[in-house]
Amino acid sequence: MSKSTIVHTVPSLGVSGGGPPRSVSQLCGALCEESKREISIVTALYPDDPLVPLHEGIELMTHAAKGHSFAARLQKTGFCDSMHTLMQKQSISLIHQHGIWLRSSHEVTKFANECSIPLVVAPRGMLEPWAIDHSKWKKKLAWALYQKKDLNKVAGFHATADSEAESIRRLGFKQPIAVIPNGIVLPEFSRQDAKSGEGTKTALFLSRNNPKKGLPLLLDAWKRISPKGWRLIIAGNDDSNHLPVVERKVRELGLADQVEIVGPLFGKAKHDAYLNADLFVLPSYSENFGIVVAEALSYGLPVLTTTGCPWQELQTHDCGWWVEPSLKDLEKSLLQAFALSGYELKSMGQRGFQLVESKYQWPGIAERMNQFYDWIVDGGPQPDFVI
Repeated sequence: MSKSTIVHTVPSLGVSGGGPPRSVSQLCGALCEESKREISIVTALYPDDPLVPLHEGIELMTHAAKGHSFAARLQKTGFCDSMHTLMQKQSISLIHQHGIWLRSSHEVTKFANECSIPLVVAPRGMLEPWAIDHSKWKKKLAWALYQKKDLNKVAGFHATADSEAESIRRLGFKQPIAVIPNGIVLPEFSRQDAKSGEGTKTALFLSRNNPKKGLPLLLDAWKRISPKGWRLIIAGNDDSNHLPVVERKVRELGLADQVEIVGPLFGKAKHDAYLNADLFVLPSYSENFGIVVAEALSYGLPVLTTTGCPWQELQTHDCGWWVEPSLKDLEKSLLQAFALSGYELKSMGQRGFQLVESKYQWPGIAERMNQFYDWIVDGGPQPDFVI
């Protein structure tokens, strides 16, 4: 029997899944570097959705996804079979589950409970008020049938920000919560590679095209300002069939000459999009962390986002704007950003780079996560980041 294993379960690691696949894969890679325990990931494979890059030390257990339809979600997912197969090969000391509400997360909770394995749940923003209100009747039913009971059985929670921990507490859960942010892999680029700041400036939105991201609100604010010398790039995959809504909004507002929708970007195309931007905008109503905010800061971009994202540090470190998700506040902050010179924008972005460099790199985050695992499994003094 090999040394004990920490198993991470995540609904998908496909590149189209946005922040969670990237952050889970990078967290597991950083944990592998610590080499205290074996790290395994159990996930489903979706056709035509390649996996994000993985550290070579991670053992990956996969099964074919059943699909996204309601009927498919009622079927057995394959997560339990993968977990049983893994347990036959090695001792599992803890399971770290990413996400809730799905049939797969319910199966993982049941497996952990039956096998007496400690379970840590990272809700990934799915217990935030906006998220609970979205598809509200389905979630009310799931809450009554299984979700509340499942969460009452967990050994602890992983929240990526204080605001997420507060949402967990508001729902009445008393278990310990480790507040540990997501991390960032600093990009490799020279400051000379970045845009000079001359000519037409670019505001970049790069995230899933989903109703909670607030794109119609951003477009309304953009139309009211009609900034001269600026353009808006909207990048990201369609999610929840929201792209047609955004495209229609662009046409209705007559913004086709100022707004460009470019679809999902990966690899060099994504890298270049960050380098060629002057400002990053994420007008979300709800985020548990907002990994793209950290990514944008790592490229030296100032960021404008909302209080739906746990990024008050944009204000305290003077590297962006953190405002209410309202038309009035978004318009006001955009006007402030558009009034700045290229030099002033770059100075803000440099302060943001220094913030993520000092606080949001993966080695320190993996060290804290390992401390949390040790405490859950073996006991001892409670870590200072656990509430």
